[in-house]
Parts: sequence; structure tokens; C-alpha cells
Amino acid sequence: MIVTDRTSSKMDIAAALRDDGYAFVPNVLEGAACDALNVAIETCRATPGPTFRTLSPEGAPLVQSELFRWPDNAVIYDLTHKGVLPRLAAQAFGTKDVILMEDQWFYSERGAGTISPWHQDHPYHPLEPWFLTIWIALDTPPGPVGLKVAAGSHSEVMYGPVEFSAGNATLAGQKQVLQPVPDIEADPDTWRVITPPAKRGDAILMDSRTLHAAGGQCADTFRRISIRYAHPDTVFSPRNWPVAQFWDHHPIATRTGASLISDAFPLITSNT
Repeated sequence: MIVTDRTSSKMDIAAALRDDGYAFVPNVLEGAACDALNVAIETCRATPGPTFRTLSPEGAPLVQSELFRWPDNAVIYDLTHKGVLPRLAAQAFGTKDVILMEDQWFYSERGAGTISPWHQDHPYHPLEPWFLTIWIALDTPPGPVGLKVAAGSHSEVMYGPVEFSAGNATLAGQKQVLQPVPDIEADPDTWRVITPPAKRGDAILMDSRTLHAAGGQCADTFRRISIRYAHPDTVFSPRNWPVAQFWDHHPIATRTGASLISDAFPLITSNT
């Protein structure tokens, strides 16, 4: 898999994340790597696993997503375990080692209009401290459908997770106890909304507490992938609100203070 090593850039990723909750890093993947990942997404769509979901309403142009394909897809394995992404994550945390949390691809077909509503990634996971999401455009966004962030929104306030799927639920069924996400678009004086100019191969790194959203009318097929890494000291912190359904299959997630490091969440040493 071909990647472009841009981690020698003078950009201080850790400082950008600390100050604004996100960092825009262009040219992380070359075109050949984007092509290989788009083929990988088609392979995953043809052989869906237990976390595969169609997020769009029935009959609407498709928006689909899936988690945890690194164990059985060599292209996604290489992206998550080798090269530039672990290095970026290590820079973000100021560590040599990082924990691979998950890979998640998204596919929108031409004409799709299903959005990803404003949300934080953090409340979907029973983990502390914050973790890192690396979002990568595998196609240049076909219209105003790319990722947008509320810069500086990565405070200690956690808002309730929202359901993304119009069909099978992605959240475990507990009572919601967190306050809902505020109406970001309606309050521009409070929220500094930024749409980084991400093109094919560009990455947006986010603190898991940063509010962000995406989506709109796709003029063409649009594929992207998010890889999430955690600090090597990350531990389980059980929640009393709905989290991502897959945590139901990890009994260790109920053990307060247990390390995340495991076969399912491997520790990766970045070759910085």
C-alpha cells in the first residue's frame, strides 16, 4: 500500500488538537492508496460483517458503513498497523505506542443525502481518556459533503450519542442521561464551524470530544474512512448511557479501569 509520509511536517499536531480539537493534514495518502482502499470497501460491501449498516432510509440512495475489517482485509490492516497513520497518532498523543481502536469505512452513492448529524465520538465508547479519530477522504468530496468541525468544542462536556442508522440500530439500548447536542448551525456566535478543504488523500484528525458533522447531497460516489487510535494508557470506563452496540460483545468493557490493550485492540509501535 502506497502512503505519503508527511509526518516530518512542521505542523504541531498535538498543539492543534489541544487548541482547536482538530488538525488538517493534507496529502496523507497517495492516489494508489486511495484506489486500493476503495477496492477494499467494495470487497467489504460484498461480504458484510456483523457491524455492517445501511444508514440511509429504505429506498433512498445508499449510505453504508462498517467497523472492524482490519482482521480480514489486508489493505485495511496495512493502513491501520503500518506507516503514516500510527505515526500521526503517536504525534498526537506524544507517545511511541498507540492502541488501534477501530477502522470504519463510509460509502455514499450518487444522489445520497443522508447526513451524519452533529456529534462527538467520545460518548459512543466506554473509554478514558480521549482518543483520536483520523478521517480520510478517499474521493474528493463531490459537493458540500465533507467533514465539518466545531473548532474548540473539545471540552469536558459530553453530549448524548445520536443514532446514525435508519434501519438496524448502532447504539446499545440504555436510557439516555446526557444532554442532547445543541443546535450548532443555529448559533454561529457560540460555535466556530470550519470545513477543512479536504480533497482525496487528505486527513482530518480530531479529538474524540470535538463536535463534528458531515453529509449532504452527493453529486457522485463518495468514500471515506475513519481510523481511531487510543493512548496506550486508555482504560475502560463503563457508561450509564447508550454506547456502540459492539461493546456488548466485549465483557471486559464492564471492568472499570481495565486496560484496553488486547487482541481486539492491539498495541502498535509507530516507526517514528
